[in-house]
Amino acid sequence: MTTPLIQICRRIIEICKRAGIKKFSSKYSNKIFTNYQLIVLLVLKQKTGSGYEGFIEEDLVEWPHVVEFLGLKVIPHHDTLNKFAKRIKQSILELVLLQATARTGIKVFVLGQDGTGFKAKKISHYYVFRLEYYQRKNRKKKGRPSKKRKRKRYIYVQIMVELRTQLPIAVLISRKPADDYNKFEPVARKVMKLGKSIKLVILDKGYDAEKVHEFIREVLGAESIIPARNEDVPVYKTRGRYRKLMKKGYSKKKYHQRSKNETVNSVVKRKWGDGTLALDWRLQNKEIIFRLILYAARRFTSLLFLLTQKIPFSPLFFSFYNFFRERVSGEPKFERKKLLARD
Repeated sequence: MTTPLIQICRRIIEICKRAGIKKFSSKYSNKIFTNYQLIVLLVLKQKTGSGYEGFIEEDLVEWPHVVEFLGLKVIPHHDTLNKFAKRIKQSILELVLLQATARTGIKVFVLGQDGTGFKAKKISHYYVFRLEYYQRKNRKKKGRPSKKRKRKRYIYVQIMVELRTQLPIAVLISRKPADDYNKFEPVARKVMKLGKSIKLVILDKGYDAEKVHEFIREVLGAESIIPARNEDVPVYKTRGRYRKLMKKGYSKKKYHQRSKNETVNSVVKRKWGDGTLALDWRLQNKEIIFRLILYAARRFTSLLFLLTQKIPFSPLFFSFYNFFRERVSGEPKFERKKLLARD
């Protein structure tokens, strides 16, 4: 039985193997559950938005086809998932995410990067505000009011995306927003581990800095499109060779591809929430990476779905169809009129 959920699980196992993750963590392991099974379960947990106990007792029992596909002889205890989530390193999960473009046939990247925020807790700021308001309003004791409830800093995530396929491939997580141009190079160096060439990098004004242009053009060997800030300042007063080039003009059509970065951020936060359930900062980081892995696997299966269906009528879907038909299956491109006539 092949369902979209089974295809997502199969894709997650595939990229885990490509990332070099072993089946068992140690030769002394009890070998009841494999690392692939536990990673898939933790990714599916983000899909449901439940805690460890709720996911095992309420959600997983509703998916017998997933249990059968994973080959689970027994249902794991919720503490098993919790301890594995604590044990697995964040760097290993980032290697799994790095393999998101595997088997797409992409040899040259078109990259974009953008930052977005996640709540450190699932509780809303408005709820906290109203709670404090009624506590102050109904306070009977006179004197100095009690201290306000401390709010944790939100999680700031930098996500690098392959723009043609909208697949996230690298991430950098911090606890406070800072200058975006200082956070580009660490993420780009993670992508460089794949050894693939980069054709174009598109960023917004937050990354406008001469050192970012120099890294993209001289180290990555790619074209950079980053609109310069302070548009009213004339070119001769603008500092930096590449920033002056941006002031003189750039391709608006190419630059608008950057909106796909916003699409990835929006889909992840709308479908699986913008808050985390974990209290420990390490587990919060891993929850976000698990969501990105889920999105990457889901996106890959939806793109491959186009190859098995009749030709879509939307020009956007048609371009994706041609791209994956040539790259993945190795078949030549067809003109739309001929394909529609054939169908």
